[in-house]
Formats: sequence, C-alpha cells, structure tokens
Amino acid sequence: MTAFNIFLILISGMGVLHGVFLALFLNIESKYNTTSNKLLSLLLIIFSFRVGKSVILEFTENLEVRIIFIGLATLLAIGPLFYFYIKSLENPKFKLKTIHLIHFTASFLGILFGLWINEDIYETLPRSFFVFLFTFYYCHYLFYLLVCYRLISNKRKLELNPNSVAIMRILWYSLLAIWLVYVLNLFDDVVPYIVGPILYTILAYVISIIVIKKGYLETVKYKTTSATQEQIDQLFASVKRIIVDEEQFKNGNLTLKSLSKLLNVTSQTLSMVINTKTKMNFNGYINKFRVEETIRMFQDEKYKDHTIASISFEVGFNSISSFNAAFKHYTQNTPKAYREKMIK
Repeated sequence: MTAFNIFLILISGMGVLHGVFLALFLNIESKYNTTSNKLLSLLLIIFSFRVGKSVILEFTENLEVRIIFIGLATLLAIGPLFYFYIKSLENPKFKLKTIHLIHFTASFLGILFGLWINEDIYETLPRSFFVFLFTFYYCHYLFYLLVCYRLISNKRKLELNPNSVAIMRILWYSLLAIWLVYVLNLFDDVVPYIVGPILYTILAYVISIIVIKKGYLETVKYKTTSATQEQIDQLFASVKRIIVDEEQFKNGNLTLKSLSKLLNVTSQTLSMVINTKTKMNFNGYINKFRVEETIRMFQDEKYKDHTIASISFEVGFNSISSFNAAFKHYTQNTPKAYREKMIK
C-alpha cells in the first residue's frame, strides 16, 4: 500500500470517527438530550457505518459480499431518519411510534437481503437484478430528500426557529452532495470511489464547526425554568391580554424577545408558558390570531376592495410568503381560494 493510500485512509477514517464521537457526545451530554438530537446521532452512526464500509471496500480486496449489501441497505434508513429529524425539530414533543417503523421497512428488508446473500448467490443472480436494486436504493434516498426539502421550505415560510431551519438546510444540502457523489461512484470513470468518504469527512468537520459556533443544536428547553401552575396561569393571562385584547398580534414587530421584555420575564419562561398552555410555539400562537383576523376581514364588506396583500400586512405578517403558508396551515386553503369560496 502506497503512502498516498494510507493518507486517504486516514482522511476518510477521521470522518468516520468524528461521526461516531459526535453521536456519542449527543447521547451523553444531558443538555442535548432531545429527540431530535437522538435521531441526529443515529443518523451519524448509520452514515459512519456506510462510509466506513466504503473505505474498507476501496482498500481491501475480496470484501465479504454480505458487508457490502448490508452497508448499501443503510442508505434506505438515512432518508426516513432525516425525515423524522425534521419532524422532531418542528414539534419538541415528537416521539417515534411503532407506526413510524413502516418507513424503515425497505431498510429492514435490505439488511435481511444482505445477511442472506453470499458469493455463490451473487454470481447466479442476473446483473439486471442488481441494476434494479441499486436504482431502488438511490431513488429511495432521493425521494426522502425531496419530501424533506418540501418540509423545510414550509418550515421556513412559517417562520419557525431560525436555528432549526438553518441546521435542516445545512444537513439537506450535505445529504444531497453525498447522494450525488455516491451515484457518480457507480461510474468509476467519473468520480473515484474514495471521493465519497473524503467528502463525508470534510462535511462532518465543516458542519460541526458551523453548528457549534452558531449554536444550532437543539438543547433541552425549560430545564432551568421553575414556575408554579399559578404563576404560569397568571403570566399566560397577561400574554392573552396583550396579544388578544390589545390586538398586539397585529404588530409585525412583536417577537418573543420583545414580549418577554414587556412582561419582565425571560424568553425561555415565556416560551415555556405559551407552549404549556397552547401546545404551540410563539409564532404558531401569534399566527393563529392573525389568520382568524384575516378571515374576519374577508367577511367584512368594508374590506371587500382591499387586496389580500394589504390585509396580510394589516393583520401583522411581514411577508406574503409567510402569510400564505400560515393561512394554508390553519385553513388548508390559500387566502385567494378561501376568499373566492366565501364570495360564491
């Protein structure tokens, strides 16, 4: 083995080890003990195994065929894990349920196939079967990436936690880049196979630096917030008075931080109170009243000549895209379709 090959193994192996250590850290560190981080750690473990298999395959002759196909089967778990990771960032109370395992059916079957196949079976099966298999693996991965892209786009329009949206987008583009490289790896003349593991190493370190520096990782919320039920009820009554009675939901500059300063409490406490009493985050709670006010204005003859855009700004939205997304989220209709339906 040449010195250059040893260098490539070291570089590729660093990414694998980094992924494993980061996954362990997310599970050990108590402040990162959230469902989203557990899913992220599992995603890192699976990716590390997948990339580790690639490194071994590149520099080892006659690698056991079972290991190759079990490694490939892990591709079928990456998409669903990322999908549920996004779901967990959207809803802090999200928990994986038995019904969710249906998303991992293809991965389970792929692993069983990997355990079943051997060299003799591999030689007897037609090449067309493996062409279909590889196509399915990579199309399955891409399908979930496209589904996740749509989810991320909606989350951004709904103005959810910007840190959550940021890490969703970073991971999505990284997963897409790795998918593209591995697809090109099928054509050895286009991209050398070792490029995949090297890219993973680069992304693992770059993403870690960005995420840690920017503080994008979700931490356990409300851990240090101590408030009695009476205090929670009193604070929420004040929130309702300001937002609903005084119609401050129409204030486009109203934020969790500005409201917490007005009420002389921390943003963490205020967020906890709103989430506890409404099962919604701050933006979701505010948008609910904005959408209700929009519907009232649609029904009012006084506003029949007002454009949808002007109404959206009057009820407190700062952009048309966020207004459209929030309105559809609560009514299952676009503002235009809803208004036209009312006219009929």
